[in-house]
Amino acid sequence: MKVRCDNHRCTWHGQDSEQLSAVNPFDAGDKIYACPECKEIGSVVVACDEPDCWRAVSCGTPTLTGYRTTCGEHRPKEQKT
Repeated sequence: MKVRCDNHRCTWHGQDSEQLSAVNPFDAGDKIYACPECKEIGSVVVACDEPDCWRAVSCGTPTLTGYRTTCGEHRPKEQKT
């Protein structure tokens, strides 16, 4: 899944597997995640699944070809039935 850092001073974007992760020091049964570039905890957001678009996801839509998570600009158009 595509993700990006939402810290306005950071330009990192990549795959969710590239995030930093550690055991949450306040809850051993939980993990915390951080940007691998700026190291800010909780700053990584899911990015639009459209190729070359790194805007944050703002909608999820079931489609005939599967579920899409996109920004508002790339949300699937309603299909006539």
